[in-house]
Amino acid sequence: MPRQKRRYVPKVKEPNALTGLAPDSPETSTGSPEAISALPLSIDLVDPSNEFLLTYFSHNIAPQMVVMDDKYNGWRYLILPFALSDKMVMDAVLAVSTFHLSHKTGGTLPIRPDKLYAKAILGLQDRSSLDEYDMLTRQSIFIAIITLLVGVMVNGCSDFPILFNMLQSALDAVGGEGGLGNGDLADFLLRQIRKFRVYAAPLLSEEAGVRSIVAHAQESFDCLHFNCNLHPDHALTFYLNAYLRQQAYDIYLERTLMGPHGTFDPDKIERFKETLELFPEGSLGEHSLVWPTFIAASESLKDEHRLYFKQFLEKQFHRNGFLNLQQALKLLEKIWARSSYTNWPTLLPEPRVFIM
Repeated sequence: MPRQKRRYVPKVKEPNALTGLAPDSPETSTGSPEAISALPLSIDLVDPSNEFLLTYFSHNIAPQMVVMDDKYNGWRYLILPFALSDKMVMDAVLAVSTFHLSHKTGGTLPIRPDKLYAKAILGLQDRSSLDEYDMLTRQSIFIAIITLLVGVMVNGCSDFPILFNMLQSALDAVGGEGGLGNGDLADFLLRQIRKFRVYAAPLLSEEAGVRSIVAHAQESFDCLHFNCNLHPDHALTFYLNAYLRQQAYDIYLERTLMGPHGTFDPDKIERFKETLELFPEGSLGEHSLVWPTFIAASESLKDEHRLYFKQFLEKQFHRNGFLNLQQALKLLEKIWARSSYTNWPTLLPEPRVFIM
């Protein structure tokens, strides 16, 4: 099938530092009128069952992966058209949708998500020699991996470290970030990889967490810079999102530096809570604060903080249905059940779950 023509998206200049996200304008609305845009596909070319699952991904998965869902959401307008001409990417997208649907329907779907997932993994194994492929085929590999990483967020399974290692190995094989190519798709992949890399590292090992946050924290804000330039009227939302991420990075690094017996200033957890409270329930960007909240909750000793963060994460689970949040809540209960001297950064990798 010939590859579908991509829609043009204007380029924007992305600032390099958190300070570029200045809260210059107040929040004026809670969402984009294009949040649930039509699926940008020529549906007469798509099998009806696949069409349903692609549309499901567009409406139920893609909006969860960005701070603001709009016509520039690459999880919709880049990945889904790509899936039309690449079976491996199609299998990955369909797997994510069916995992999500399977949980909602109690596993009564006629399509088994684990089979689609396995087909996508086999496709990745068949394309293991990245240096032998053209740029589009290389990009298909990265698209499939990051889509499957969303899949393990949706189903809460323990394949996360395997998939993340595949992502890192693929990046090494193409010579680093420069090997992603040029254009809108390459830029999208780069932003996602930079964000995933920092969120994933503490869930792999304490050493990886420290190394990644120190080396790559600023790069992880690229998605926020990209969206802030597109939506300057929502600058405050993006600034607060970045501020909460930075607080979470600092909390994690401080705990790893102090070790289990260090005394953490509870006022820093209170400050995080007060900042998070600036996002009313259901407000724009609230759903993208799972990882920072989970980190702050891990350090919390006061019952009021623990209850607030637990309720926040429960709300996100009831809203998006991603099973990784159930695993996050179970891990928090385990951390909180131990003494105040728990070295919680060493416990984060135990479930092998991508909490984001």
